[in-house]
Amino acid sequence: MKRLVLLLALLPSTAVFAQKGLWGATEVDSVNCWQNYNIFGSNYNSKSYLEAYDAWSYVYKNCPQVKENIFIFGPTIVREKIKVTTDENQKKALINQLMEVYDLRNKYFPGKEAFVLGSKAYDYIQFFPEDPKTAYDLFQQAMENGATDLTPQQLNGYFLASIRLVKDKTIDVTQLFEVYNQVNETLEFHTDRLNKSVTDLSVARDSGTLDVKGEKELARNEKLLEGYDKVAGNIENSIAPVLSCDRLKVIYSSEAFEANKTNEVWLKRALKLLAKERLDDAGNTVDCTDNPVYFKSAEALYAMDPDAQAARSMGRLAVVNEKWPEATKFFTDAIALEVDPRKKSADYMRLASIQQKLGQLASAKQSALKAANLNKEDGRPYLIIASLYASAAGTCGENVFEKNAVYWAAIDFASKAKSVDAGLTKQADALIANFKKGIPDKSIAFQFSKKDGDRYTIGCWINETITVRFY
Repeated sequence: MKRLVLLLALLPSTAVFAQKGLWGATEVDSVNCWQNYNIFGSNYNSKSYLEAYDAWSYVYKNCPQVKENIFIFGPTIVREKIKVTTDENQKKALINQLMEVYDLRNKYFPGKEAFVLGSKAYDYIQFFPEDPKTAYDLFQQAMENGATDLTPQQLNGYFLASIRLVKDKTIDVTQLFEVYNQVNETLEFHTDRLNKSVTDLSVARDSGTLDVKGEKELARNEKLLEGYDKVAGNIENSIAPVLSCDRLKVIYSSEAFEANKTNEVWLKRALKLLAKERLDDAGNTVDCTDNPVYFKSAEALYAMDPDAQAARSMGRLAVVNEKWPEATKFFTDAIALEVDPRKKSADYMRLASIQQKLGQLASAKQSALKAANLNKEDGRPYLIIASLYASAAGTCGENVFEKNAVYWAAIDFASKAKSVDAGLTKQADALIANFKKGIPDKSIAFQFSKKDGDRYTIGCWINETITVRFY
């Protein structure tokens, strides 16, 4: 009896609250809306999405403008209802309702139009796979409203819809490349930012200065970065069959360059696509920088806006012409202007290779170490250092033992390369086998009082302590 009195006592206050909140046209409507809102919210929080549908549907139909959560939670609830509905007419009505949810969200709660349109487009192509053109148009609207607001999943959906349309001959390859560039630029926007954040937070963690909040941010950003990288990989695999140098010559021709030589966006896209590495029929890594448009675009862009990409491209041009001091300057500029640690790491490796050609071995080593520090998952900088050490044989030390001890240091760094990146194992093992041929033999080591297991510090610019060992 006491419980009934308590419920009756609560009803007026509930009605007043609902009325003040304008939950419905009448007080009864307000109470019903408020109660159903709480019911579907409770079910949603417990992931009982199907059970939430009826209460959600009531609120959606009778008071859609009161809370944005109606539209944030709505798609998940409706999709779950669609899954269990077997009647085709009912299913069609639910799919139409799902599409309407996105439209009404933008009507009642504007501000995230790009994301909402991207979500609608992604769901549309799931339920209407035979109509990629409508999804493609929706994705384009989303990109125009704010490309950087789209999720990795949505960006992937946009590109896959474009691939479908190329196969159907609804759009041509030039339009596909336009989509590819749009999506790639959006992915780069996020990965540049996330790579910098992950690198900075990792440094703080390694030094013991990262707090709990920072640890969570690092984990979140690493997961986001993994998502963007996965999408980027999927897109690269999808476009690879059409990304041939011959096809790019048609799009990035001398005539096209003349028409776009003051178009900064066109120039940047040309440089990215022509410099992109790909595998040829023999499995070798190649690019399309032998296209004359590449270097014309590099010079035009550098004169217009000397950013990291332009400086990097000018560095490539200097390398082709074997103008090593100029190449050093341009890659140094690219490093200073680049914000993405992974791209900066790649530039440091290029700089190290140039410094090695110039005989600046100590500087080359430092550049390679900086590259390794910026991208801890890449073992290639350690292969560079291994090569540098091996090239120093005969120059560091006073006797034959000391002068050839550098091969142990080279072996150590080649081993480190494959421990960091298993994909380098075959290359590293081939180098190690070659380096082993150069180490001092036991008889020579014995003459200089060195035996297996002894430690020895190599001087010169190398300054590494190695363990004497014989194979």
